[in-house]
Amino acid sequence: MSRYRGPATLISSDGAEVEVYVDLRAKQREWSGTATIGDFDASGPHDRTLRLPDGREAQVTLGSSAAWSDVIALAGSGTPPF
Repeated sequence: MSRYRGPATLISSDGAEVEVYVDLRAKQREWSGTATIGDFDASGPHDRTLRLPDGREAQVTLGSSAAWSDVIALAGSGTPPF
């Protein structure tokens, strides 16, 4: 199992970028984790691109988050970017 904790960028389909801190885990080709997002509107499309500092990217789907929390679940698709 591999893991990545650190900074990343979430990119929406319209190109808007927001800096986040992620905690991701991969087991074979399945990967998921959480993103800590400050002031961010996750009500738009739930499919985003996740970019790590080294430029690697992957598609993620935003999951649920409590109304009072700045942590949101992420589910990855394809090869993990870490």
